[in-house]
Amino acid sequence: MPRWTFEVTPDTLSRAEKDTLAKAITDNYVRVGIPAFLVNVFFHENRIGTFYSGGKTPPNTVFFVLDHAARYFPSEEVRLAFIDSVNKIVEPVLAPKGVKWEYNIYEHPADNWRVNGMIPPVQQKDLWEQWMERDEAVRYGEYLAKE
Repeated sequence: MPRWTFEVTPDTLSRAEKDTLAKAITDNYVRVGIPAFLVNVFFHENRIGTFYSGGKTPPNTVFFVLDHAARYFPSEEVRLAFIDSVNKIVEPVLAPKGVKWEYNIYEHPADNWRVNGMIPPVQQKDLWEQWMERDEAVRYGEYLAKE
């Protein structure tokens, strides 16, 4: 939570560009109170001939999916502001290269989200702050996984 998965053709993004994107994505979530260790970014490189858009195998095309668990956009205003933040992250990297990009955002039920077998303590401020400060899942009380 959250997970961004990029589907790209080889050499569309350099290692430095991937690093830049991953850092900006992580920083975007940390700003709103999500520990960095929970932000996951994947770059899947697909050989030419295994990735199609418009019936063609495109060079310089990026498709990515944002998966969110545990939190929903509380209003249309927040949703649109988040979409704007996504565009501000990817546009400086992709637009100068002439890359076509497309994305979807999915919100998944919080009840299905676990970290190290625990229900993350999003609603329990003192515990959540421990996760933020330590930047790791901290085991605690009633949410311990059954062993």
